[in-house]
Amino acid sequence: MDRYGRLFIRASLVYLGLGAFFAIHMAFADHGMAQIRFLHVHAMLAGFMAMMIFGVAYHILPRFNAKAIRFPAFIPAHFWLANIGLVGMAGLYAAGAFYAGGAPRALFGVFGSMQALGMFMFIANIWGVLGDDRVPALVNTAAPATEAPAPAAKLDMAKPEVKLRPSMKIAEILDQYPQLEQALVDEGLGDLANPAVRQSAARVVTLEMAARKNGVDLYPLLARLEGRSLMKVSAAPAPAPAPKRNGFKRGDAPTLQTLIGELLEVYPETRPVIERHYGSSCFTCPGQATETVEQTAGMHGMPPQKILDEINAIIKNSI
Repeated sequence: MDRYGRLFIRASLVYLGLGAFFAIHMAFADHGMAQIRFLHVHAMLAGFMAMMIFGVAYHILPRFNAKAIRFPAFIPAHFWLANIGLVGMAGLYAAGAFYAGGAPRALFGVFGSMQALGMFMFIANIWGVLGDDRVPALVNTAAPATEAPAPAAKLDMAKPEVKLRPSMKIAEILDQYPQLEQALVDEGLGDLANPAVRQSAARVVTLEMAARKNGVDLYPLLARLEGRSLMKVSAAPAPAPAPKRNGFKRGDAPTLQTLIGELLEVYPETRPVIERHYGSSCFTCPGQATETVEQTAGMHGMPPQKILDEINAIIKNSI
């Protein structure tokens, strides 16, 4: 977990303890109830609940949707604004500044505005990583125009023609073509066809990613799922490889700032290092598109340089 995601969660636990302390105070004492109630409510809501949500959202949502945070510098600023603003508001309210007017009341407003500014930073970042909820078209309009249609006499009008793309999510495939569920199970992708998984991992794992994880040749798999001739698909020219982000290519030495996804694409022989330290689930995690060697090592409690040294040792022996 990144530093500030962890700090938000730790701060939330501190505020939970303070909220419990104020609750005990209200249970046994009658004096200062207005101040104590304010402190209790804000410690629990703006402290515990909000900061727990901030920390978890910053960690989970970019990885789940495979989208990078647009304004990473906002995250530390948000942390300090939220905490300084909350402590300042609570302290001034307890001292009676809210009802005093003048400079104390204005300062109370400044601390409240700090909290609000941090929340707007959170909105700006999280809005940008939310996935697209539009329903994709049922027909792949990008299919080659030269492909000959099946003879009319052999068309089964009760079953729509299956058109798949490597970039289609597993859940998207099952939503459009539920008849393929058993076929996915037969191909060894039954874990992603599980109804309980369709609302989580299956919505971010593409057919290409699943095939790679299970060691299945992608284009023959497409042919089998579409019910088409393997010879016809195998004769089709392979698509040009996608350009590497940041220009990382074979022959380049990975660094701590190399993206895990690029590393695995350029040097697939390094997969055993990742699997040994992080587990096989990392190969279908959408976070590999945005996380570096250093970030993933930190999230799994491993020394980043140790991971990098093992990766480079394998690359050195394979070149």
